[in-house]
Amino acid sequence: FFTRVKYYNNHVIPNKNDIYFCEYNNNNIYCNITMIDINEVSSKNINLSSFKIKEELHPKFWPKGKLNSRVRLRLMDIADDFIEELSIDWVKPKDIILTGSIANYNWSRYSDVDIHILIDFKKVYPKNTDFVDDYFKSKKENWLSNHEDLKIFGFPIEISVEDSNEDNPSSGRYSLYKNKWIVDPDDFQDAVISQDFVKKRAAKFMTQIDNIEKELKKEKDLHKCEKYGDKVYKIFEKLKNMRGEGLESAKKEMSSGNIIYKIMRRAGYIDKIWDIYNESYDKVNSIVDKRK
Repeated sequence: FFTRVKYYNNHVIPNKNDIYFCEYNNNNIYCNITMIDINEVSSKNINLSSFKIKEELHPKFWPKGKLNSRVRLRLMDIADDFIEELSIDWVKPKDIILTGSIANYNWSRYSDVDIHILIDFKKVYPKNTDFVDDYFKSKKENWLSNHEDLKIFGFPIEISVEDSNEDNPSSGRYSLYKNKWIVDPDDFQDAVISQDFVKKRAAKFMTQIDNIEKELKKEKDLHKCEKYGDKVYKIFEKLKNMRGEGLESAKKEMSSGNIIYKIMRRAGYIDKIWDIYNESYDKVNSIVDKRK
């Protein structure tokens, strides 16, 4: 069994934060035990100050409450260049939407300039819209990797394709074509973040990810390596589902699920998940010449 031990008859003096493996046999506890080093992320180290609601939209993007005309034209030019790379001449976008926190009162230094190209996926390839979604996502990743330094007032561009057949629950959606709000931004005045809950939940996820990363690096058993990849992917799925459910709730962007996801992303843990998952795959599928 695993137990936390402070002192044992003056013979064992472990650190109070360490976890030890003890063997129990015939009413005796053998304390020549093996220490297991687990680094736990503290919720006290998680800062939520960047989630503070602002009293106004970002002034450089929205002077006097209206979208900066220079910004609008530049975003449309960028969107047109991205659309051209999609190579789907038989389908025209229904709209180009500026959304995300930069189009809302919860903007911060971590914000992206979220541009959504609104396209009917069924008109692209009606037999398999999942394939269409995967195709657009690959185009997005390729575009972003080629334009990492593309920014508006220091905020990076995040461009993607959105299926016009699906409802988007987000507030703050501005049509660049029509030059008007499709969905007004939310001032979130009634939003209250459950700070203790989101900090503890995020810290728990971070600890799990850190421990999986550590165990994977020293693991030689390929079956166990594959299991670590599965574990970290399940954490991502849980985070994604929590965020989706939160965005569909009354609190939307300020829901606990969305805040937890953003905490993880800002701390680099979403990227770490994929690093671990890819490392697991590479370990399992590589062939090593053991004769060396």
